[in-house]
Amino acid sequence: MALTHIRVAKDLQELTLHGTKAFPVAMYETILRLDRMDFLPLHWHKEIQFVYVKEGSVQYRVGADVFVLEQGDGVFVNASGLHEAKPYRVKQAKTYCVNVDPILLGGHEESIITTKYVLPYVVTNRLPFVKFSGELAQSVESVAILLKKRDLFFEIKVWQELLAIWETILAQSLLTEQIMSPSMIVQHDCAKEMLDYLHYHYQEKITLEKLAAHVFLSRAECSRFFKKIVGLTPFTYLLHYRLRKSMELLRDSEQSVTTIATITGFSTVSYYIERFKEYTGYSPHVYRKKFFMKDGNITN
Repeated sequence: MALTHIRVAKDLQELTLHGTKAFPVAMYETILRLDRMDFLPLHWHKEIQFVYVKEGSVQYRVGADVFVLEQGDGVFVNASGLHEAKPYRVKQAKTYCVNVDPILLGGHEESIITTKYVLPYVVTNRLPFVKFSGELAQSVESVAILLKKRDLFFEIKVWQELLAIWETILAQSLLTEQIMSPSMIVQHDCAKEMLDYLHYHYQEKITLEKLAAHVFLSRAECSRFFKKIVGLTPFTYLLHYRLRKSMELLRDSEQSVTTIATITGFSTVSYYIERFKEYTGYSPHVYRKKFFMKDGNITN
């Protein structure tokens, strides 16, 4: 399944259903184009994720860590970890993202595989990600291709490959050498609470005092925790979030630019247009026409 835009709830949990209850695994071939400002926005999900970079270079953020994956590299993103991705110094990047319900690896919640070899490594205080390359990355690509082709017995082959990948990760102690410190867990939780607040109130006027009070922190601590985990100040993030929301409306609706500016929290249309052009390089009108309109109709 191709994916360039994802839907997330206000708390940033991804809303996409990954696979089915009977076979809870899904693969997304994600194309990220720099000119369209394509990127996977900050989000999290209960599934674990294996990523393979098929083409180009991708900058990932997982929690407070930022790193670049080159073509042929991969990364494991643990359950519930905040993460985002965008092309890095290339016009286009392509990734395979394989999302897996951890229970699939163990068969059921009470199996010894699940209780001994899976769940202890995906709890919230475990390492949020692991980068890898070589054979391990190629194994992720193999899983993606199996899911893409869906040949006879592909479910069995995918399950076998995922178990082999998981065994390698555990055998190499990639998830057991380190756990997140209690202070970092607190910072992650605070950042999620602040993000939830911003997403719920983004159409309103928001002050740093209100945001800090929401998580019972001082203004300085609020800004510091947020920037450490998200990589931006709260209000730079809020501006970008409003702009991304407006881009969705430009893509998916026929509402006027004036209306879009108002409902996404901008005080004036001129300010919205100025910020939009700084962010994308285009005016809202040109952006809509260039990327999302065909024969007078908006297209996804």
